Amino acid sequence: MQLSKSRRDFIKSEKAASAIEFAIILPVFLLFIFGIIQLGYVMWGYASLEYALTAGARFAYVYPTSSATTIKNYTLSKVDYLGSAISIEASITPNVEADITGTFSFTPFYILIDPIEITTTVHQVLPPPA
Repeated sequence: MQLSKSRRDFIKSEKAASAIEFAIILPVFLLFIFGIIQLGYVMWGYASLEYALTAGARFAYVYPTSSATTIKNYTLSKVDYLGSAISIEASITPNVEADITGTFSFTPFYILIDPIEITTTVHQVLPPPA
């Protein structure tokens, strides 16, 4: 099959080379940019989880006789993340110790991998009764 003169000229032109290079680089560039955005979401969720757990531990220290449900609800109120990706569990021995465990689960939007799950625990020793 013989290419027409205009088609041959286009293939040899700099515009064609630029268009082909752009078509090759664009998907890689977009994957890189969206990966950075996804990593930002993961870091935001982890930071929000850490902040909420430390706030819950402070609450447990200030109110050492509060229930596990009260501590859990207070901790969840301090979560600054969209959606229901963070779950909190609290256990307390009144006037002794409190353990608050949080789990952050994130499913990437465009990469078909298992959800990223980060679990962390805060152990707070409570003050003795006065």
